[in-house]
Amino acid sequence: MTIVEVCHLYQIEKWTMRRIAGKFGTDHHRVKRLLVAAGVEITNANRVRAPLSDAHKEKIGNVTRGRKAWNKGVRADEQQIRKYIKARMRTQIDLDVYPDLPKLQFLIRITSRHYKHLGASDEARKAFLDKFYFDYRFNQIYDKWQAAGESKWYYPSIDHKVSKFNGENWDLDNLQFMTWFENRAKAEMNQDEWERFKLDTNTSSDLFSGATAQKDLADAISLATDTADKTA
Repeated sequence: MTIVEVCHLYQIEKWTMRRIAGKFGTDHHRVKRLLVAAGVEITNANRVRAPLSDAHKEKIGNVTRGRKAWNKGVRADEQQIRKYIKARMRTQIDLDVYPDLPKLQFLIRITSRHYKHLGASDEARKAFLDKFYFDYRFNQIYDKWQAAGESKWYYPSIDHKVSKFNGENWDLDNLQFMTWFENRAKAEMNQDEWERFKLDTNTSSDLFSGATAQKDLADAISLATDTADKTA
């Protein structure tokens, strides 16, 4: 064991002093004395430790086998989760004004997924949360999704009233939620085109947003038409 070999392994290969000592059959105190004598700075940063031997791995496995994880079955309370979310978002938004935590988490995931379009500032995120957390249409779809066991067909999917294919527009006034199924069906149509298509083709489904209102509207139009025919 030479001082050149020790310095090379410690400075270039980034070995630990114990690993170097093991290679040369000595102890790490002697390795340290050699390094100090050579004027090498002693640091633990970015050290490459010796790989675990099969025997060592087996020993660890035998000791830990059957040991119950300390956090198994333990769930953080809601306040802890809210603090974690706030810290991760690095936000000053008061999240306590949105009492339904799962719904809040869902909307936050949407803002994170589309942050390039919606904006990542507190002002932009709060505007999105304020608009949709209390939005009747979104809540109707979200509740249906929950009632359906979070079926993908009912998944609340963000949509553009004026299709993004007719010009990229992520203004909040141009955004709405639909079920995933309806969003796929609407495709590139604008909202007014889609509503007219449903009426003209008598297309309806429980998977459509506001399906009840749409049916009532269609019934009203039908009744008005029948009345007009009879009067004529």
